[in-house]
Amino acid sequence: MKISSLFSSILGLSLLIWSTDHSAIFAQEPAQQTDVSVPDPREAAILATADQFVAAYNAHDAKAVSELFLPQAQVVDENDTTIQGRAEIEALFTGAFEESPEAVIEVNVESIRFIGTSLAVETGVTNTVQPDGLAPEQGRYTVVHVFQDEKWFMGLVRDIPAEPTHRDHLQTLAWLVGDWMDESRQGIVKTSCNWSDNDSFLLQEIAVQQTGQEAMTISQRIGWDPLTKHIKTWVFDSEGGYGESTWTPTDTGWLIKATSVNSDGSTTSATNHIEPTGMDRFVFRSVDRVVAGELLPPVEVVVVRQPPQPTK
Repeated sequence: MKISSLFSSILGLSLLIWSTDHSAIFAQEPAQQTDVSVPDPREAAILATADQFVAAYNAHDAKAVSELFLPQAQVVDENDTTIQGRAEIEALFTGAFEESPEAVIEVNVESIRFIGTSLAVETGVTNTVQPDGLAPEQGRYTVVHVFQDEKWFMGLVRDIPAEPTHRDHLQTLAWLVGDWMDESRQGIVKTSCNWSDNDSFLLQEIAVQQTGQEAMTISQRIGWDPLTKHIKTWVFDSEGGYGESTWTPTDTGWLIKATSVNSDGSTTSATNHIEPTGMDRFVFRSVDRVVAGELLPPVEVVVVRQPPQPTK
C-alpha cells in the first residue's frame, strides 16, 4: 500500500458508526448568520490535527500518527485495501517509515465542510518528498473527522493518488536546464534549456555551426504526451524542417526514437542514446541513422555544461 498520498476521498457516511449520537451526525444544522471575521474554532481544531499529522509523519513517529485516529478508524488505499484500528494503522506507518526513512510530507487543506455538530469532511492535497532528487509523489484526499470525547479525530481516510502534472513527469530531465556545448570535427553545437512559463515543457534552443556551412538554429520542446504516456519532443529548424521523438528510460539514461522531415521533403530517422555521467556532462550516441534512404555511420559526442557567464 502506498502511504505517500495517504489522504483521499470518502467511502460513505454510513461507515461512520462510531458516534454515540447518530441523529446529531446526520442532521443538517439550520443556516445561521455568522461573522466571517471570527475564526471557527472547529475549523481551527481540524487544521491543528492536520498540522499534528504532518509533524508526527515527518518525525516518523507511527504511534503519534495513530493516536490522531479514532480507535476503530479505517484507512483505505487506492486499491480498496482496508486497514482498521489504531494498532493496524500504527503498524502501517511503521512499515512505511522503515521503507522510506527520509521521506517527508506536506499537506494543503483545501476545504472543510461541517455536517451537523459531530462530523466534518476535509479535502486537500498531499505532497510526499523523497530523497535523492526523486520526483515528489502527490495525491488528493478526503478525511472524515468525528467529534468524540471533546476532540476531533480522523475516522475514515481513503488514499487516491492524484494525477501527476506535466512538470512532475519531466522532473527526471530537469537536470538539462542550463547551457551546454559539444564540439567535434564537424562543428560546434550550443544548447540552452529552460522551463516554459507554465512549467509544462522544457524549451531548448540549439545553434549548430558546421564547418563550411551556414549556421542552423533548432527549437525543441520537450513535454509529456498524455496520449502515449511518454516523454516526447517536437522539433522545428530554421530551414523549415520539423520532427518529433519519443523518450524511453533505460538503466543508464534515455533511449530516443527520432524521426524528421527535412525542408526538401526527405525524411530522417535515428535511434539516439543519452547517458548522463554527472550533472554537468552526458554522452550522446546516435545509431541507425537514415537520411533520405541512406544509412549513415553512428555518431558519439560528449556534451558538457557551460559555466554561468560573469555578471557585469
